[in-house]
Amino acid sequence: MMNAAKTLGAVIVLAATTAACGAGGPGAPANTSTPPVVTTPSDLPTSLPASPPVAKPPMSRPTVGPPPSDRMLPPSQVETQLPAQVSAENGGLNVHLELSGCDEARANLAEENAQRVVVHVTIDHGKPGQMCPQVIRYVVLPVKLAEPLGTRTVVL
Repeated sequence: MMNAAKTLGAVIVLAATTAACGAGGPGAPANTSTPPVVTTPSDLPTSLPASPPVAKPPMSRPTVGPPPSDRMLPPSQVETQLPAQVSAENGGLNVHLELSGCDEARANLAEENAQRVVVHVTIDHGKPGQMCPQVIRYVVLPVKLAEPLGTRTVVL
């Protein structure tokens, strides 16, 4: 019974405080609101200000995949076990690879004859136990040829 009386008293005090705060009790600012401003259609501007010209974004190259200017060879002209693509440009070859973390790659011309071009690709995966970032990098490895590729097959 004693707890009920304390709870009832606390509720009454809380209700009185809430009513005093919401009713603008002593020390509350006086009502200083001004009437709303009404605009008529004649007060509105008849034309909109001219907007500044918007500049076109600069042309950019894609950030993944082979660069669009390279001439990619059809899959039928490339024999490989690697996830790689090959392009022919400026009388040579470009081997396009995706590498991760600490990977490093090299491409060397191993053999070149009238039927095919053999390129030896070496990928080093870093030292055992070495901490490597979890990123994918796109690399292009150039290979110089004695003669333009033409219709020869590329073997990686």
